[in-house]
Amino acid sequence: MNLFDTRWKLPLHCLQLFLIVMVIGLSIPRLFMKNQPRTRASTIGLGMGAKSLVIILYELLTEHITALRKWASLKAYTILNALEIVFWAAVAVLTIQANVQMCVAPGCILGWGVAITGINLRYVLWLFMRLLFVIC
Repeated sequence: MNLFDTRWKLPLHCLQLFLIVMVIGLSIPRLFMKNQPRTRASTIGLGMGAKSLVIILYELLTEHITALRKWASLKAYTILNALEIVFWAAVAVLTIQANVQMCVAPGCILGWGVAITGINLRYVLWLFMRLLFVIC
C-alpha cells in the first residue's frame, strides 16, 4: 500500500481546503462588523488561509499536471507541511488569547470558530505529516 497515492492524499487535501475556506469565511465578517476591534488576531486567519491555499495549490498542481512535475519536490512538500502545523497552531493560540482578553458578542463567536477550526486544521496537517513519514 503506497501512502503517497492520491487515494490517501487527495481526500486530506480536500479536507484541508474545506477547513481553510471555513477559516477565511469566519474571518471576513469579523473585519466588517461594527463596534469590533480590528486586531492582528482578527486578520491572521485571512493571511494564513491565503498562504495555505497557495501551498496546497502548489502541491496539487505539481502532482497532477505533467508539465509542472519538474517543480515537484517531496522535500519541499515535507518542509511546507511541517511549517503549516506550526502556523495553524499559532493562529489558534493567538485567536484564543485575543478572545480571552476582550470578547465582544458576535465577533467573539466567530473568533472561537476560527480557533477551533485552526486546531482541527493543525490536527489534519499533523495526520498528513504522519502519513508522509511512514514511507520516508
